[in-house]
Formats: sequence, C-alpha cells, structure tokens
Amino acid sequence: MQIWNQARRNHRVPSHEQNQHQDQQLQAPTPTLPPKSNAPSLRSPSILANSTSPPSPPKRPRPTENVRRRASDRHSTHTEQADTKIAAESASAVSQSLTVLKKLLNSETAYINVEDFGSRRPSSSSSPSPELDLRNLISLADDPKFGDQIASAIGEGVDIFAYLASLEKHTHEEGEKEQKRVVEYKEEIERFKDLHASIQKCDSVLASVEDYLSHFQHDLGLISSEIETLQNRSIFLNRRLENRKELESRLSGLIEDLFIPPYVIHNIVEGEIGSQWISTIEILSTRLKRMELFKSEVQNINASVALINEIEPVLRMLADKAVERIRDFFVEKIKSLRAANVNAQVILYSVFLKFRQLYAFLAYVNRQLADDIAHGYANTMRWYYHSNFSRYLKALEKLKIQSLDRSVLLGSTESSRILPSSRTPYANATRDPLILGRRINIVFSTDSSVMMESTAEQDNDVQWMEIGFRSFNLALMDNACAEYLFIVDFFNFKSPDIQSQLFQDIFQPTFELGEHYIQKLLEITSFDAFGALLCIRIIQLLTFELQRRKVPVMEAYCNRLKMILWPRFQLIMDAHSDNLRKLSGRSAPHGDESKGLAGAASVTSSAISGLSSILSSSHISSALPHPVTQKFANFLNGILELSPEDMEREPVSISIVRLRNEFEAFLTKISSKITAGGGGTTQQQRQQNSTLRERFLYNNYMLVYTIISDAEGKLADQERTHFKNLTDAYAGAAA
Repeated sequence: MQIWNQARRNHRVPSHEQNQHQDQQLQAPTPTLPPKSNAPSLRSPSILANSTSPPSPPKRPRPTENVRRRASDRHSTHTEQADTKIAAESASAVSQSLTVLKKLLNSETAYINVEDFGSRRPSSSSSPSPELDLRNLISLADDPKFGDQIASAIGEGVDIFAYLASLEKHTHEEGEKEQKRVVEYKEEIERFKDLHASIQKCDSVLASVEDYLSHFQHDLGLISSEIETLQNRSIFLNRRLENRKELESRLSGLIEDLFIPPYVIHNIVEGEIGSQWISTIEILSTRLKRMELFKSEVQNINASVALINEIEPVLRMLADKAVERIRDFFVEKIKSLRAANVNAQVILYSVFLKFRQLYAFLAYVNRQLADDIAHGYANTMRWYYHSNFSRYLKALEKLKIQSLDRSVLLGSTESSRILPSSRTPYANATRDPLILGRRINIVFSTDSSVMMESTAEQDNDVQWMEIGFRSFNLALMDNACAEYLFIVDFFNFKSPDIQSQLFQDIFQPTFELGEHYIQKLLEITSFDAFGALLCIRIIQLLTFELQRRKVPVMEAYCNRLKMILWPRFQLIMDAHSDNLRKLSGRSAPHGDESKGLAGAASVTSSAISGLSSILSSSHISSALPHPVTQKFANFLNGILELSPEDMEREPVSISIVRLRNEFEAFLTKISSKITAGGGGTTQQQRQQNSTLRERFLYNNYMLVYTIISDAEGKLADQERTHFKNLTDAYAGAAA
C-alpha cells in the first residue's frame, strides 16, 4: 500500500469519492477509456513476437544499501539472509501494487488523467499518440517477456513514464523493422513461389525415385537370393575343380613326361643314327626314368596305374629297338678300329665321345649288353696298342745303340771298346762313355716329339740307350693319357676302380713291351751308368707329367721300370768301385805308368792350366794326376749333374760315397809307391818322398775339385766340400 500511495502522489491520480464510494467503484462497471492512438499497440502480436528485449532502465540505488552498510561489520551469513528477505518483500510489494492497479483500471470510476501523464513523461518525437494507454502497461506487465523488467523497474523506483517511453520507442523501432521485413518478403515472394514450385517438382521426382528404389530393392532381394544360390553352386563347383586340379597335378606330369612325340618314334625305328639321335635318346631316357619314378609314387591312384600300364609296353618296345640299333652301331665302330693304318684317336674322339649318351642309355636299359660292348672295346684296343707299339719297338731296336763292356770301368787295363748293338765294330765311335757331355740335354729338353718309325729304321748314327727309351715311353705316355681320359668320359657311369681296371686290361701287354725293352737295353749297354741314370730321370719326369695331367694309372708301370733301373745302376757303380779296389792291388809305380799318360783320356784344358802353376818344376812327371783321377772326376761330375735335387733317399749318394772311398784308397796306395830320384841321406830321401807323395795327392784332389766345381745341387755341394778339405790338407806340400 505504501508503494501504491507513492505512485498516486507521483502520478496525481484523482481521488474523488475514494473513501465513501470505494466499494461502489470496485463493483461499478468499467468507464470508457480515451481512444487509443494510431500507434501500434504495445501488445501487438507482430511487435511483441519480433521485438527484442527493451533497453534496461537506469538503476537507482537499492533501498537496501544503507542496511548493507550498517550490517557490513556483521557476519556475512546474516547479511546475505537480510538481502534475500528485503528483495522478497520488494517483489511482493510490487506484485500487490500491480494487482491494485489492475482493479482500479477495471472499475467504472477509476481513470487516469492522460494530460497529467503527458506533462510528466518526457516528450518523444517518435511517439504517434499523445495519450498512453495504461492498459498496455498492464498487458506488458502480464507478458512474461516484459513483466519481470517492469516489476524490477517499479521496485527500484525508476520513473515509470520515462521507462515506458523508452520501451514504446524501442517497440516502435521494432515495428518499423518488421514492416521492412514484410516489404522485403513481398518483394521476394515470387522467388519463394518458384522455389516452392521447384521443391514440389523435386518432391514428385523423389516420389518416382522412391517408387523406383522400392522396386529396385525388391528386385535386389530376388537377385540376392539368386546370388546365394549361385554362390552355393560355385562352392560346389570349386570343390569339384579343386579335386580335378589335384588329380590333374598328379596326372599332368605323368602325361607330359610319358608323352612321346611322333618324330622320336620315327627316328628310333627308321632314322639314321646321327646327331638327331642324341636328343631322341635323351627324350626316351627321360620318359623311362619318369615312368619308373611315377610307378613308385602313384601306386594309390587307380587312374595313374592304369595309364602307366597302358604306356609302359610302348616305352619298353621303343627302348628295346633303340638298344638293338645302338648295339649294332657300336659293334660296327669297334670293328673299324681293327682296320689297317687307322687312327684310333680320331675315331674315339669324333665318334665314340660324340655318341656317348647312346652308350649311357644302353647301360641304363641293359647293363649286361653294355658290359659286353665294353669288353669287346677293351680287347680291340688291347690288340690295337700292342700291335702298334710292337711295330714301333721293332723300329727302335734297329737303332745302333752303343754297347759298353768292362773296359769302360774306372782303372780298367783293357783297351776300351764301343760297339753298336749289332756287336760289330763301329769306326767313328770315339766318344768317352765316362763323360756325360750333351747327353744331359735329353732330360731338360722341352721337345715333346718322338722319333718316327721311318727315322729309326733309316738312322745310321750310333745312339745312346736313352734315345730309344725316351721315344718309346713318351709315345706310350701320350697314348695312355688319351685313352684314360677317353675311358673316364665315355664310361662315366662306371666307378673309378672299374675305369682303372679297364685301362689296365687294355695297356698291360703294352706295358710289358716297355719292360722288356728296357731290360734289353741294359743287356746291350752293360756298364753304361749314365744311360741307366738318365732313364731313371726320364721316368721321373714322365711321372711328374702324369700327375699334372691327373692320370694315375701309369704309376705302377713307372715304378716297375725304376725297380729295373735302380738295381742295374747300383751294379754298375759297384763294378767301378770293385775295379778300383782291384786296381790298387796290382798297380805299378806311378813313375812306370807316366809314359802312358799321353795315350789316356785327356784332362780338360781348364784343369791343366789350373794345375800347371802349382806343379813343381822338378820331378813334374812323378807329381802329375793319375789318369784314373781324370776319369773318376769326369764320371763323378756327370753323376752329380744328373742329381741336381735333394736325392738323399736315392741310392746315388750311397754309391758315390763308396766309389769315392775306393778312389781315395786307390790314390793312397799309389802315392805310397812314389819315390823321389837323386842322392842324399836317408832322412832327406824320406823327406823328399813324403813331400812328393803329398804333392801327388794334392794334384789329384785338386783336379777332382776343379772338375766338379760347376755341378749344382745338394749332393754336389757335399762332394765339393769334401774334396776342398782334402785339397786344403795337402796344400802345404804344393807350396
């Protein structure tokens, strides 16, 4: 009521007959209000619906601020409760004031002087009406959008007319904006109509699409069921396909591998054996091997077994026909090896090796028949090599080989004889058998050629034994290597032991020819130590060459030759040693034999020039080296030149040591018989004899040392050292 009274005082509301007619006014009909202005109503739906919130009225200081200042020292909880209570009382008072105001406006006697309102509210050029319908205020107060703001403004003591003026202005602006939007809408309505028509057309199209999609969905359902059926059938067919593929994988290889092209059958049955037969036999061999393999792998597959049983007889027939033709082919070629003047190497390498696949197929199908052909080949080649080497050996035996008897031994008193192999005297045979000379060239020669048969038959020169021996064994080695390599290539399916045995069957008679030949040569040249040692070195070189060529099958033959040669070489060396030992017992004084020095073998010019400076001018005839010394030095030098390597395990070193010891014993016995001529006392005579004997020994040892000084090798170094020590021991007598 206090707020209402304040509102009446501020707004000059008429109060005639208030007290006595209050009840009548409340019950009297509502008086007619002044007409409204043309301005749009504050409660216009179009304005209220499109209007935004009005601007907030200026706020006055809250009536509770003094209270809050007085209660600032109190507890914060009491302050909040008081503020809440005061706000609630103010809101309640505003609500009661609005209720009373509604009743006054609805009564017949209650009215408001608009002129008084006009004098109090601020002037507004935008307001189209001079009057303010308070009913609009009530309507705005009832509107949820503005009710709270009006109540808040009245509760805060804001000037209601100023607030309503601002609110009306705001509402009028919103109305104008709404009218502009209406005009714009009318301007765009045609476009909206076109858009609406387009939307309707789209709706119709979408309706047809919807109908189409519905039918499509139905058809898709049918197709899905058909696809499911096809999928099940596809699974069934895939399963059958996998089974067939599995069966095909097992049978396809068999079918492809067992299929025989027609040209293969034609070549085997009617075609000539040529280069095309190699590929034909390879195809047939592959088919047979695959058939044997499939027979062991597909025993549980009935179809495969039936297929193999059907194809196997055909393959066997073709294989038998091929074996028959291959047998005839090789038998014919083996017979051709027995023809006169045929070169077996050409046939072996141009025919046999070219068609070795045919023989391998023959061995695969019929091993017994292949072995029979191999034996036939071995017999033929045994005859071939034996006959040809026998003929070649007869030509070599026609060579005039120098024959040496005991007269060539060191210290022999018999006259030397050098006879050809025919045992008849040979006039121009004047070479010294104890001098090696150029005979050593045959060992280090790089010429691999051999003496031809015609050359051997027509040669009238006297040859040493190693010439024929080297030609025969070099030819034998070349043919043996070629044959062994052919056997390894042609009979490659056989083991190495069987191949070696086949080689021995072929060459054993030929090897025996070589053994008999060297024995015959040793019988002719009984005391040719150089010849025996040269043959040993030739055999060693052939052995090294066989190792280089990787042909081990001739090793036994070479060992047998060395077992024949080494004992003969030792016998010859022992004969020289025994002859020196015998010579020392029957030798005459050196002074008596000095007359025969001119007829003996001459010493090399270098040795004589080296010795001439150290020989005494007096008694020179009695201090010269013995003729045996010269022969011994030349012989020892030749043996050392033929032993350049470390040959400690060979009998050469033992034989040299024994021969050297006998030679030194011989010189010692010879020197003990030397006496000096002239007079003098017995003591002087003894002194002269001793000096002369030492000088004699010095001259002989120096001669040996000088001759062997050019020899190389470990054994030569040992001998040089030995004779150097002997020379140094007697060097005082030569001064």
